[in-house]
Amino acid sequence: MRNCYRTVVLTPSVLLIFSMHAQSPGGHATNLRAWYKANANAYRNSGVNLCTNGQTVRQWNDQSGNALTLTQATSGQRPTWYDGSGSVFCNYNPSIRFSDHYLQRTGSGGSPGVLVSGTTYNQLNLYAVYYDNNANNFDWLFNSGGNNGFNRVSLSMNWSGSSDFDCDVTSTTNRITTSTSSVLPVAHTNIIAVKSDNTGIYGGSPASSNKIQAFCNGTPDAARTTHTPIAVNNNITQIGDNELVTTDALDEPFGGDAMEFILYTGPVSQVVHQRIETYLALKYSVTLTSHDYFNTAGTNIFALSGGYTQDIIGVIRDDGQGLYQKQSRQQDDSARIYIGTLSATNVGNAATMAGDRQSLVIGHNGAAMRSSVATSGEIPGGAGLISRIAREWKVTNTAYTGTFSLAFKLNTSPIVPGDLRLLVDDDGNFTNASVNGNPEGLTFTYSGGIVTVTGISTTLVPTNSTRYITLASVANSTPLPIELLYFHALPADPDAVQLLWSTASERDNAFFEVQRSRSGVTYETIGSVDGNGNSTTTIAYEFNDPTPYPGPNYYRLKQVDLDGTSTFTEVRSVTIGADGPIHVYPNPAVDQVRIAGLLQGSTDPVEVYNAAGERMPFAPEDMNEGLLDVSTLPKGIYLVRIGDQVARVVKE
Repeated sequence: MRNCYRTVVLTPSVLLIFSMHAQSPGGHATNLRAWYKANANAYRNSGVNLCTNGQTVRQWNDQSGNALTLTQATSGQRPTWYDGSGSVFCNYNPSIRFSDHYLQRTGSGGSPGVLVSGTTYNQLNLYAVYYDNNANNFDWLFNSGGNNGFNRVSLSMNWSGSSDFDCDVTSTTNRITTSTSSVLPVAHTNIIAVKSDNTGIYGGSPASSNKIQAFCNGTPDAARTTHTPIAVNNNITQIGDNELVTTDALDEPFGGDAMEFILYTGPVSQVVHQRIETYLALKYSVTLTSHDYFNTAGTNIFALSGGYTQDIIGVIRDDGQGLYQKQSRQQDDSARIYIGTLSATNVGNAATMAGDRQSLVIGHNGAAMRSSVATSGEIPGGAGLISRIAREWKVTNTAYTGTFSLAFKLNTSPIVPGDLRLLVDDDGNFTNASVNGNPEGLTFTYSGGIVTVTGISTTLVPTNSTRYITLASVANSTPLPIELLYFHALPADPDAVQLLWSTASERDNAFFEVQRSRSGVTYETIGSVDGNGNSTTTIAYEFNDPTPYPGPNYYRLKQVDLDGTSTFTEVRSVTIGADGPIHVYPNPAVDQVRIAGLLQGSTDPVEVYNAAGERMPFAPEDMNEGLLDVSTLPKGIYLVRIGDQVARVVKE
């Protein structure tokens, strides 16, 4: 089909070009039953005015072409639409926030639900993207076609009180309950998928018929359940709650942000499944772990190889699925990639890509954003380089012909932008990398802990190629030559503060000044700890502050080199006082935890509860001088309660 275009006015100042040809997730439209995405057709009224940031959603239109609109007539039960500018977890894209709200489609008045009552569905494929604000509450994300736990397709979060999910396809006899805390992290955007197929499903080894399987951020769950096709007996559909279901955990609202829902009522092959997950992953900055990334043409646009498998993000135009991501950031916002000028939202970025199916995708090796002796040795000679950071990125350019920018959070100072260079290599060994700066068309800037590199062209990362990049410096103090693994400030018993930090490597490290502030603005030096000069091994440091201020205390380290150059760490805070909460550390714990911040003279017993709210058996003798033995507890999340004071602990 020939592509033709029209201009759509979204705001008085924003003009966007959209392709008129049919769009579908992964380019797969066959049996696409329903498709809801927060960046399309969320209205504050009955389909007239699109929501603006902070407005409630009255109507959310289906994008599949089946016109399965979701609505909420009661104003107090409407979720809120956000444009993506105020948070990092949506990757600059909109989301719809639920908190005891829901959108619905029911059979009343002759309007069919998403699933048709009385129809037997043999093959169902459900995809959802969400951000859960509270992993301790059992809540409903999606429910369609049934009540009392039977004859329905449903998706519920935090099953058994942890970051797991439960799905019934299409009844509780076909239930998948996955124990997925490690692959569905809390306070993180996640992609979940559930596939059922009467002819074999992706992930089976060998392929198995009549099975159901779950996928968490691309990783197939090992457990598979036999699928028995059942006719759906009710046509209620809800996103965000199950208030229309007569029983079965009635009114357990989802508390979080929903970005996208996709439902197929027919088969989705392994190839198509991978394309759909790629679409969702690049749009919402979710890293897949089990397969490469593919566009709608089936082209491999990023391979999970060479160890460059962490925090995969990218910019991409793929008209067949309506994906036009012009700026992306990791979920911790430590790296960004964008074309044109970075904007508060993706839709606000006015830059364009010249053609369809163009992309730049990057992923890193997980190394530190600091230099080390080892990495400083892997640099090209003769260029005046002193050091480079350990982290490396793989960049794959598919059909892209323009320029782009990268931004990295280093959180060290001072950094002189003119000292920095971008190393570009074709095999990941940087001893023969090209050294690039202003003469090669690059501009380096530094502000607020962020180093930005603009003007990266196809001369450095050619079209349809893969290159490896990292940052290097021609000055000894840029970037910080200490690889700091962690810096913690913990309340100690009695009222004191324990500071703990560790370095993975050191170069010319003379000492650390320990600084404290009452306001977080003006700092005083309260002590110093000698450094270890030069080291390539892990070294742990400790400093105790016996006289912190009542209330909040702010701490930072000033690291001083042998030549007098100094840099500061990030700030850590601790609150001291009888009204403060208790604290447990170490956390996570293996054998014992120390409890700090107890009310003086407290005789309240120590109570420990698991994630299901069950009290664990603990005798008074299990608590000894502020130490609690947790060695017998199974791995999981627990609450420690002493009177009105509560703390959360993770047992590993």
